[in-house]
Amino acid sequence: MNKKSPLSTSPTAPATGSDSHSPSLAVSYKPGQKVQLKILRETDLGFVASINNEHEGLLYHSEVFEKLESGQELPGYIKLVRPDGKIDLILQAFGNFGTDELSQQILQVLEEAGGFLPITDKTPPEEIYNQFGVSKKKFKMALGSLYKRRLIEISEKGFKQIPKAKK
Repeated sequence: MNKKSPLSTSPTAPATGSDSHSPSLAVSYKPGQKVQLKILRETDLGFVASINNEHEGLLYHSEVFEKLESGQELPGYIKLVRPDGKIDLILQAFGNFGTDELSQQILQVLEEAGGFLPITDKTPPEEIYNQFGVSKKKFKMALGSLYKRRLIEISEKGFKQIPKAKK
């Protein structure tokens, strides 16, 4: 017998009609909103997670770059509240949100590494995640921001910090 969670706006089950767990309350979430997640179970599509102990949402396998386990708690973000009240989740802020913080982290790691990192377009996403804790897409957005601000140079072998001009 498969035990169901008392939370109701599951991506795999319809809402139960309980006021505190109804799909109508799910619309109060906004895309990009930071929330607290607790992993409940794994499905064929991904991981069902409790959102702020109020609703359930889904983290799709294709958007998870780390090992998750039932009971694990971690921060996440609302990706989308669908018309049927189901909630799609992500673990990293999307768009440019968080790019400045990541850019600073990259510069710090770059400085600690002597000004050069051998990370290129061919670097596996897992390697980028292991070093920076973000997806390759998010990493490339931050790298692009640094490049546009002329703080780094990008080559086939990696990227290097551009020395600051002395005044």
